[in-house]
Amino acid sequence: MSLTTEEDAGAPGYAGCAGPGSLQLLDRDRLIAALDRAATGKVTLVSAPAGSGKTSLLRTWATLAGQRRLATVGVRRDEQDAQHFWLSVLNTVRHASGPVGDAVVASPTPQFNGSAMVDAVQAELAGAPGEITLVVDDLQELRSPEALTALACLLAKLPANAHAVLATRRDLPLRLHQLRLAGELAEIRAADLRFTEAETRELLTVSGIRLSGSAAARLHQRTEGWAAGLRLAALSLAGHADPERFVEEFSGTHRAVAEYLLAEMLDHQPAEVRNLLLRTCLLDGVHGELADRLTGRHDSARLLLELEDANAFVVSLDPGRTWFRYHQLFTDLLTVPVLTGTTGRLS
Repeated sequence: MSLTTEEDAGAPGYAGCAGPGSLQLLDRDRLIAALDRAATGKVTLVSAPAGSGKTSLLRTWATLAGQRRLATVGVRRDEQDAQHFWLSVLNTVRHASGPVGDAVVASPTPQFNGSAMVDAVQAELAGAPGEITLVVDDLQELRSPEALTALACLLAKLPANAHAVLATRRDLPLRLHQLRLAGELAEIRAADLRFTEAETRELLTVSGIRLSGSAAARLHQRTEGWAAGLRLAALSLAGHADPERFVEEFSGTHRAVAEYLLAEMLDHQPAEVRNLLLRTCLLDGVHGELADRLTGRHDSARLLLELEDANAFVVSLDPGRTWFRYHQLFTDLLTVPVLTGTTGRLS
């Protein structure tokens, strides 16, 4: 299965080069090095919002894997079939473990046996000649509790020659705490994936875009280093008559950014979450009690925690996770009801 997903189209880590639609991968050596270091342990978790560059980072790392064998599985959208997912894992691992053409393709059975499937995958991993890495991309799309339980079991007993990399938009119930305590879990999160100001300047340079130092800094500040936001800005800046003015006016209400945030985040939220976001978006910071007063709810603290856990452009401001703020571009979008389709519909 291909590691490429629609996230790549949102520009996570890509820069424009000569010719319309031509893409060049931007090297992010610090993240590649982080993945290399993580591979000495058992599991690497890459957890960050949509458009953060998870897929393109893993694809770059795969091309530099050297002798390490990679078994890469992309979870299909809204995957609820445990057997389909695990057959994909088993067949991909078999293909990566042995000579091309020799792998026996596993077929569906009348009844899914999660324990037996985990044992089969574990055996295939252990039988691989040398080190092997299982990469599961878009893991947030796996909706089957049975499949997730089986995955947690596999991660807990990976063979000595195997490593797993999980890329997801939100953390899932995989009982990773024991691996974390044992020092066998490496985590790469949104803060790690954000572009630094230097990387933002490099992205603009390889895109052929010339901006003053102050304008480049402003663009980085507005996007908060979010890869898709930078990419969408770069696409709009290419050939723009007044790039400095564009950066000054760039916000989450920019058509391409708004469409992305609506499609990938806001449209997936239930009504009560949308209502909370819209009623609190003008605040520089919000906590549960304040949100309750503004929404008439009694569980806003829980919703805010869940939004941060889901990497939904909500960030805690204190170690105790009681105060929160929203990503600047997301706030821009929420403050324009005509874009969010909520004019006159707040309850």
